Amino acid sequence: MAKVKKGVLTQGTQVWVKHGTTAAQVITKMICITGITLGDDSPTDIDNTCLGEMDSKTSMYGLNQPGEGSITINTDPENLSHITLLELAADLEGVEVYVGWSDGVGEPTLDVPLTGQVELPTTRTWTSFTALLKDSSPTFDADSLVKHTISMKRQSKAITTYKTTP
Repeated sequence: MAKVKKGVLTQGTQVWVKHGTTAAQVITKMICITGITLGDDSPTDIDNTCLGEMDSKTSMYGLNQPGEGSITINTDPENLSHITLLELAADLEGVEVYVGWSDGVGEPTLDVPLTGQVELPTTRTWTSFTALLKDSSPTFDADSLVKHTISMKRQSKAITTYKTTP
């Protein structure tokens, strides 16, 4: 009997962050992220209840409210990607985040001189979004590693692009 694949493992997921000014944009591969949460989107409610209504309020959906998520690291002062992430959060920077699923390989490339656009290989599934980072304090628990959970206030929908080549 053939083995049935039931999903995509989280092990092997990789994260890149695009940051910097327009003239000096870079994309940094985040080394040893221990978790990433994107947060759920929800539409706002716009009240459209008529004054004559005697029983129940009514509403319609408005704009999408992007969710709040976070990136978790076991903080390593010798890991330059951790320091970059912490500095971006301390400066409340806006970034673009690219999450490469473990269903393939390939790294994003940044077309700096021409457009500043990020090219994503079609050999893996990608989830991407823009977010504002928020500063966070380290967590010190007994018998544990020092951790940071960097909050992200997404500024866009999280868009998933599924891989098209093996």
